[in-house]
Amino acid sequence: MSVLKLPTPPGWRNGDAPLGWVSAGFVIALSVPFWWGLAAASRGDYLTGTVMIGVTVSPLLIVASLVIPVFGRSTVRTTVDSSGTSLRPGRWFCIFCYVGMVSFIVSGLLFVRFVPTGDLDIPISRGMRIFSPMLLASGVVVAILALVSAWRRGGIGYVKLTPAGIDVANIVATKYVEWTDIVEISDSTETKRTRKAIVLRLSDDTEEIIDGADIYVPRGTALYWMVRHYWRHPSDRGELTDSRAVDRLRSENFDVEVR
Repeated sequence: MSVLKLPTPPGWRNGDAPLGWVSAGFVIALSVPFWWGLAAASRGDYLTGTVMIGVTVSPLLIVASLVIPVFGRSTVRTTVDSSGTSLRPGRWFCIFCYVGMVSFIVSGLLFVRFVPTGDLDIPISRGMRIFSPMLLASGVVVAILALVSAWRRGGIGYVKLTPAGIDVANIVATKYVEWTDIVEISDSTETKRTRKAIVLRLSDDTEEIIDGADIYVPRGTALYWMVRHYWRHPSDRGELTDSRAVDRLRSENFDVEVR
């Protein structure tokens, strides 16, 4: 789909810069344990090599899943039924997340099992051999819960537009907002750090946020204007129960007037 027609929401400009710095920081921080793994494998210590490479590659895959949308590589995945139109994250985003979580769980469990006994040949202190497995174990538990949640809800997340409102689901929870409760749709918020966010300001002075709109469509711009369009044009919401909303999304035929 084209990403050139619709104007970029002003609040999104330069929004990818922090992600770039965070990604670079992750790569630098994880390069040391990754090197430990490579060095161990070259010595024939395949247990240490496998565990350390697995532990470091896993978060890098998660970071990669977030970087892919920055370059406009998201694929549009939609489903339509009588209840509404759903958009799910791009295929590669999901693959990287799933592989990263599974790899982290497996290598993390091995780390927790073998570090305290000294079976992993890594240069850390006795105290770190006790503390680091506890820290990693908590991460493994989070990864397992996230994987189970994704399996139960049929994916990492989705945005579903219906004639009555919007379902916003991520790997943690699902929130539902009725169109009639939305008083404003914005591209930024002061309440939390976001990136390419669609901010739904509600009549009770709270907010619901669709964060990272570019994981659903390239650059995220079309989804932002899609949500605004159906909020401002109730008479068009019937399109959400058939293929017309998807056709409108692919042609980027949305009202972009701000008033």
